[in-house]
Amino acid sequence: MQNLYFDADKAVLYAQQILRLSQKHQWSKGKIMAYDLLCTYYIIDGSYDILREISNEILLLSQKENLPLYTANAKRFQGESSAEYKQFDVALANFQSAFNIYNNLKLDSAKAVCLENIGNFYREKLEYPQANRYYDMAYDAFKKIGSQWGMASVLQDRGYLYVRKDELDKAEKYVTEAYVIFQKLNNRFGILNALNDLGNVYYSQKRYDKAIETESEAFELSKLYHSSRQTNWALICLYKAYKGKNDVKQSLFYLEQVDYIRRTRHIERVAREYNMYKLIYENQQMDSEIQRKIINEQNTIQSVLIAFLILIVAFSAFLWFNNKKLRRKNAAIKEALIQGQTIERKRVAAELHDHLGGTLASLNWYLYGMDKKLLSEEEQKIYQSVHQMVGAAYREVRSLSHNLMPIELEEHGLIVALQRLVGKLNENNSIQFKFEVDGLDKRLDKKVEFELYSILLELTNNILKHSKADQAEISLKETARTIHLTISDNGSGIKNNSSHGVGLGNVKNRVQSLKGKIVISNEQNPGTNIGIEIPK
Repeated sequence: MQNLYFDADKAVLYAQQILRLSQKHQWSKGKIMAYDLLCTYYIIDGSYDILREISNEILLLSQKENLPLYTANAKRFQGESSAEYKQFDVALANFQSAFNIYNNLKLDSAKAVCLENIGNFYREKLEYPQANRYYDMAYDAFKKIGSQWGMASVLQDRGYLYVRKDELDKAEKYVTEAYVIFQKLNNRFGILNALNDLGNVYYSQKRYDKAIETESEAFELSKLYHSSRQTNWALICLYKAYKGKNDVKQSLFYLEQVDYIRRTRHIERVAREYNMYKLIYENQQMDSEIQRKIINEQNTIQSVLIAFLILIVAFSAFLWFNNKKLRRKNAAIKEALIQGQTIERKRVAAELHDHLGGTLASLNWYLYGMDKKLLSEEEQKIYQSVHQMVGAAYREVRSLSHNLMPIELEEHGLIVALQRLVGKLNENNSIQFKFEVDGLDKRLDKKVEFELYSILLELTNNILKHSKADQAEISLKETARTIHLTISDNGSGIKNNSSHGVGLGNVKNRVQSLKGKIVISNEQNPGTNIGIEIPK
């Protein structure tokens, strides 16, 4: 920014280089900063057309990047451009919008600059009291923050106001004060601008020699600053001053230079605007190319993700089918195991009944055939004991064979078999079993009947061994779609489901083989409740 007030050409060159580098590295803030600097230059140079274009770029980028300071700057630049073209309502709206943003951001220096701009706005509208009011506010704001440059700028603007009002003494006073401050700051642009304004004041006062002296200094300084606009102002004033002195030769000399500078300035402006528009266009093209690359990259990533998702879905489907296959195999294994147990039950029952039972029956008859009278009293006692033991063993074998595969189950069905089982359980045990049936007028599938009988056999055996109960209930109910089996007792309950793991595990496997559900509850106190639901 300092170069902008010392050498305009260098400032513009640096700004354009920053713009190119920022575009190359996709640094949006760098582009905004470069545009911001160029806008300040184009205000100084009076290129308001291109100022409007670049300020629009700043506005779009700053809003996208959420940089409110540069958004406010863009609105202030647009206010300058609109005021130049006499679009006063638009200009004032932009200035006020910028000021509000600066105020929210608590940027006192930017607020002071905006107040000065509004003062210039009212000066161009020829509303001088309003202009002076804003100049006062701007001057006080710059003074409060200690900005000598800002104070000098306001003094010069106020001086130009008095030139417009033709109050030349006041104009000279304010511009001279500004000139002194700019000299202290070594601000080349400020000095040059003040010299041109002073030369114009001296010409208007008909102090032609003073005007020539001042503008000659401004002319030389404009060459160092590289501002064709300032050079043109100096040459015009020199031409008018020599003309006022009736020095035709010098007057024509500077008039020719004015004409040349005007043509040169026009060519420079066209070239500068062309380069600037070209740079903006290139930036927009690069932005479009970057956007295309981003879109292509996103499409590539999206394709990869879709492919990866397809692989995941395929792998999940593979795992699901394999898991389903394994579940089927497990179910088949369990069913085969139960079928094997059933076959083994039948075989063992037959073996017990036919072989061991027959052997015990023969032994019992053999004992009956012995003549007890031939035995001594001691031998008779042993005989009687052995005879009772053999009889008991025979009855136990018959009972065990019957329970493993009862004839009633094969011939008469589940209900009769269960009634006989409950009857036997109530004969010789301290636990009283109660059996209730609801429905089941017709026989069930043989597999279902056998599995339900085996389940009840296992559960009643658990009650006898572990429950410490004195009452138990068995309930078998049939509905339209299911069969409900419930067995409960008033014993000590199941403290740990795993304590009778083998028995309960067999029960659960049998229920699963029938595609049923089992619920074991210890909520009754005391006792256990087991509910089984089998689909028909």
